[in-house]
Amino acid sequence: MEIVKYEIKKEDTLELIAEKEGISVKELIDFHNDNCGLTNMIIGNEIPMQLNFLILEKNRKKQIEKSKTNEFENKSRYRCEQINTSKFNGNLVHYVEQKFQYLLKMNLSNKTAYVKLEDYNKNISPAMIADTFDFIEATERIKNNILFTLNSKGKIKEVLNKEEIYSNWNNFKKNEFYDLSFIKKLQEVNPLAIEELIKIGDKQFSISINNEEEYWRNFFYFCCFDQHLFSDNWDVVSFDLISTIVPPIVIPLQIRYDKVDENNGITTIRKVAEYHLSDDIRQKIIERYDDLHKNVVKYDFTEYKLIFRATIEIDSESRVLKTGKVVLREEISDNIENECVFTIKKLENFTP
Repeated sequence: MEIVKYEIKKEDTLELIAEKEGISVKELIDFHNDNCGLTNMIIGNEIPMQLNFLILEKNRKKQIEKSKTNEFENKSRYRCEQINTSKFNGNLVHYVEQKFQYLLKMNLSNKTAYVKLEDYNKNISPAMIADTFDFIEATERIKNNILFTLNSKGKIKEVLNKEEIYSNWNNFKKNEFYDLSFIKKLQEVNPLAIEELIKIGDKQFSISINNEEEYWRNFFYFCCFDQHLFSDNWDVVSFDLISTIVPPIVIPLQIRYDKVDENNGITTIRKVAEYHLSDDIRQKIIERYDDLHKNVVKYDFTEYKLIFRATIEIDSESRVLKTGKVVLREEISDNIENECVFTIKKLENFTP
């Protein structure tokens, strides 16, 4: 690794420099502080007045381009199905069936991987919300065309093609966004919501944002990228679940890993989430339930319950995922139930 001194210009900000380098502000600051010496360190998110230069990694963009052209050791395609249901007082009110096909390439030796969402289909009831998923599909295709490095725990460490993702978002915003049925309808009833969606997208796909952890909320990454890639000894992992029933309340989870079986070259692993609600979180859940649901359900809050578990099968030698299933069920007992069942299977014939 080579370093260079970047001379700070009058108009420079950390955001502008990070964008030009294709990295996040946090990555820019961390690298500088690790190599600059104590008196030149950056504290906070602004360039200190006395600082005349930044320490940067040389040829950063060239390294990213080289990673894109590397030959990957493992290449796989996966088909996934995700079924989300919502029930009020035991009656089904929403049903969403989504099917995905992903391309996955990995080099575990140098901890790099590439994922692309190749295909997407949906079946939605009630049909009136189907247009919303056209917008979701478009943004998911942008987000899931990603080259990244992995950390020692098998999770995404750094997205390497943020500039490409940001460019794809801007192209979509310019050429396709306003042609979507969902956007046209929203424009008629709530133009301010359009502006808010664009702001959210600009932030989500920004070059400077650190959103690597967010990918693990997608069950494809949750199954494929985890501790099993590099180790047989698995730590308990903390995970913040954003509630689907009382958003945006965060439910803090502890995920435990157990080896269920190892036979005929296949290792079966179970992940089980455990949670404990503090009095403060429980009170917030009650208040949010009253705001969002009580007028519809007509009953008072009862009790919050959560089940979150996954079972995956991996190739014992290559560590590559073969199959997996995730079940997430949230409920306010006897009042509301949201359930998500996600299944994934590696294709054996339609391979890259």
